[in-house]
Amino acid sequence: MTTDVLMPVITEAGEDAVVTAWFVDEGGSVAEDQLLAEVQAEKVSSEVRAPVAGRVYGLVAINEPVPQGSPICRIEETGAPKEPTATPEPRVVRASPAAKRLARELGIDLTTVRGSGPGGRITEADVRAAAPEVGEERTGFRAVIARRLRESLRETAPVTLFRTEAIGDVPTEGFTARVLAAAARALRRHPRLNGTRDGDRFVPADEPVVAVAVQTDDGLVAPIVPGAATGTLPEVEAALEEVARRARERRLTTEDLTGATFTVTNLGPYGIDGFTPIIDPPQLAILGVGAIRTRPGFDRSGSLVPVREVTFSLTFDHAFVDGAPAAAFLGDVVVELRHLAGS
Repeated sequence: MTTDVLMPVITEAGEDAVVTAWFVDEGGSVAEDQLLAEVQAEKVSSEVRAPVAGRVYGLVAINEPVPQGSPICRIEETGAPKEPTATPEPRVVRASPAAKRLARELGIDLTTVRGSGPGGRITEADVRAAAPEVGEERTGFRAVIARRLRESLRETAPVTLFRTEAIGDVPTEGFTARVLAAAARALRRHPRLNGTRDGDRFVPADEPVVAVAVQTDDGLVAPIVPGAATGTLPEVEAALEEVARRARERRLTTEDLTGATFTVTNLGPYGIDGFTPIIDPPQLAILGVGAIRTRPGFDRSGSLVPVREVTFSLTFDHAFVDGAPAAAFLGDVVVELRHLAGS
């Protein structure tokens, strides 16, 4: 009897995930509940264990995108008729713990690496030598990210509005958290931006669920910041620090990465003013935040004064949201930002 082993549904059925490490060999024997593989989708890791005992065949390649819910290998239960083809004897991979960890991070199949250590043991240097050279075809999560970005541009009608606004005495410290809280509160007055799309259908959300873009060693990820619409500013700042830390430590869960209705991305720390952020489907909008600049200006009496300002870049799906409501939303974000500064 043959049993298919499926890629677990980590984020959403049908979306791509990848196997980052196999702990068995083609044709190798496994016991029930034995660890078979480590898989990942949208930076969320999961383990796959054997549902039955038997021999494993048809292992998909490391970092090859596989739809969640689809087979990644099959197990022929012990006693079942064997395929008439010869199968290789299982090979024990001898590698240091550091080499195994690095292989998982880089998506390297250790069975393809020749070890240079004592007795053929695989070292970190061996894994690094087996890593793809810069310029090779994107695999793994870079490929997943690339497909999602292309999907967004292909299936939406993106328009970006820019608004440069004086922010007065709004503190620079914790500015991203302030924008998150301001956007979440403004979304309550603009329900058309607070939702998702299902094909050509608009799906409204009961409450704003705001995510933040975080750059990690593996690429960009956008976890949800809990309580952005309801928490106090210190609570939002603490929640932001927590999810950003877990993102960089690769400890995000499926719940962290699913269900957002809006995203904020801040490139201000990199000296960027305005840019065109790409919508994270199935969301309908994303707010970009630029650098805080100080320029000369005039007060009401005509005196020369320093003016602190920032450029906001709102990309929205014009198929669901019109320009005027999007512009009004940007204005309300600024209002909420100033209100938070005075609270």
